[in-house]
Amino acid sequence: MKAALDVRLQIGEGAVKLGQLRELTDNLQRTLVALASQLAGTPQPGIDFEIVEASVGSLSLGLRAVAEEGAAIDPDRVVATFTADLAEIREQHYRPDLTPGLTRRYRALVTCFKDVGAVVEYRHGRERVLVDDAFRQGFEVALKERVAEDVSVVGYLDAVNAHRQPYAFYLYPKLEEADRVECRFDTEMLGTVAGLLKKTVKVEGTGHFAPVGIYPLRMDVRATPRALTWDPAILRSYVGKLSLVPKGMTASDYVERNREAAGLAD
Repeated sequence: MKAALDVRLQIGEGAVKLGQLRELTDNLQRTLVALASQLAGTPQPGIDFEIVEASVGSLSLGLRAVAEEGAAIDPDRVVATFTADLAEIREQHYRPDLTPGLTRRYRALVTCFKDVGAVVEYRHGRERVLVDDAFRQGFEVALKERVAEDVSVVGYLDAVNAHRQPYAFYLYPKLEEADRVECRFDTEMLGTVAGLLKKTVKVEGTGHFAPVGIYPLRMDVRATPRALTWDPAILRSYVGKLSLVPKGMTASDYVERNREAAGLAD
């Protein structure tokens, strides 16, 4: 069956409980939707997932990806990429357009039963991925965060969470394809952060990076964020004042000189 994904869950010798079924299907749904959106390059990819077969005991599901009219992505590509991503990430291979946000979804899906010794099998065509404890350990190693000090990120500050610690806000960088960055901050910054809501700010601190992407997954904010002001008048004042080519040289002469200095001249 085209665009079919077979899912089999076994937890020890007991029956699968309703709460465990919900945990699996919630994480699977969110991961597949996030994957379809990333592949299509739009939050509305026009892809949904139907249950075409189900049995209990050791839970077995048959899912089919279906495309709405005008869908932005082939449904079979979503399911094929899903199983390929799981297998490749486990081996610490990452496709070039894999995003940190999607790796978060994969991590949540793979680790959701790590405390109960469950085995989950995903099968699409000849591709088979068996998620057991050994797979989970390797997967977490492959997605281990890299920590870097003195990181700065510019973005749009939104959605402050001040209900419980750790306090956090979400930063949306300039690039459209970038995922939001969770920024955790100390209590004394709360008043300042609230005043910066819905503004473009610069955030500095310690960055926690996934093995993919140019932006951190999370920032531990060390300095008070500050707003950046867009002032066209200041930008216009620089016009004609920056000399990119030394006086007395043409652009061609300048490029050729630099090529010779770098040992690239003909």
